[in-house]
Amino acid sequence: MKVINNLAIIKALLLNIVLLAGSTNAIANNESNDDWADAWVEEAPASPWQVTGFIEAAYGQFLQTNVTENNASLNELKARINVDYSHELFDASVKLDSYYDSVLAKTIFQTRELSLSASPFSFLDIKAGRQVLTWGTGDYLFLNDLFAKDWQSFFAGRADEYLKAPSNSIRTNWFYNAVNFTLVWTPEFTPDNYLNGERFSFYSPQAQQIVAPANGFSVDNTHKAQWAARLNTRINDIEVSLYGYQGFWPTPEGTKQSANNVMQNQAYFPALNTWGVSAITPFKGGILNVEYASYNSIDDNQGTNNMIANGQHKFLIGYEHELAKNLTANMQYYLERTKHYQALVNNSQLPEQLVAENRHLVTLRLSYRALRQTLTYSMFAFYSPSDKDVYLKPSINYQYNDQWLLSAGANIFFGEDEFSFFGQLEKNTNAWLRARYQY
Repeated sequence: MKVINNLAIIKALLLNIVLLAGSTNAIANNESNDDWADAWVEEAPASPWQVTGFIEAAYGQFLQTNVTENNASLNELKARINVDYSHELFDASVKLDSYYDSVLAKTIFQTRELSLSASPFSFLDIKAGRQVLTWGTGDYLFLNDLFAKDWQSFFAGRADEYLKAPSNSIRTNWFYNAVNFTLVWTPEFTPDNYLNGERFSFYSPQAQQIVAPANGFSVDNTHKAQWAARLNTRINDIEVSLYGYQGFWPTPEGTKQSANNVMQNQAYFPALNTWGVSAITPFKGGILNVEYASYNSIDDNQGTNNMIANGQHKFLIGYEHELAKNLTANMQYYLERTKHYQALVNNSQLPEQLVAENRHLVTLRLSYRALRQTLTYSMFAFYSPSDKDVYLKPSINYQYNDQWLLSAGANIFFGEDEFSFFGQLEKNTNAWLRARYQY
């Protein structure tokens, strides 16, 4: 064994001498001998497998007396594993979450991604399976993006990635010169994870008060398909997109007679078609975005049924700019105009509680990075002058090293009326902490 070790050492020394001589010669002649060196030092081929993940503990507490069963808004220990496999013909991706949710008192296994993607032709990409989908230009505001959201995660203080919920879909991207056409087919409609009382309270127009039913409330789910399409291109420095959607409202915006009891009403997801357009471009050292969407409520296209949401016009304009080194600001103005508003007022049993015909919303995001980008302070503020309510979302994230990420923040709501969009969430005001170990 000693002889073998000596021979190995001698070979290594000879190799180093040869490499050193080659390097010296290259410096002297100002030429590269990389090809020659590569013949001696061959890198191992990269593995097609990549495994990552994290373990995270999170806790959130309501700061006001709430009608919910649990005073904690978030209390869980989570493990995530990501497995990616790359083949010359396709890519596969798996993201699995498993966690114990103490608020709901149960263990949950969730597949956030289980997909295959391939490019069978130079003009076509396909991704099929469970996946997270998104598009549009808004910051926390979604006009043409009607893919599933997880609002309970958003208000509880989970990481931002959990705001987007997964769905089982087939996504195709078609390329023709500078034009990109994307078509998404979801065979079974995937709604948002909306507020239902199991974790947060909300205002019930039927009960005329804030409620939090422990087991949620009954909703008639639909199993029909939803479609979404986008046509995207670039005109000079402007990225322009056209959108279309056929499906259902992502939250139960309608009420109808229960199939089992005609004396009772049941929430459901009314049919919805939308179309829209967006543009985003560099402007004056920042990024300017504009977006519009028209919502057509198919089950009540004249606005005469007060049990179904009316159609809407939605408009957004935003601008992001770096105010100083490491300090970035993003401002947005959002308008939501209800279609057939007078018909809605005429048929409403509680017209005084209706949202204004023109709902205005202004948002501001301030982000500051310090300690070599490892510490981030962030404040996101929503203010609606028409609803007279506010939602503040401050947070601090500290990347201690490559493994540990520590986060803290709050979700603060207040409003003049308990039936307004953010005002109804005032009792859900909470503060949260997260500690994540990444591997």
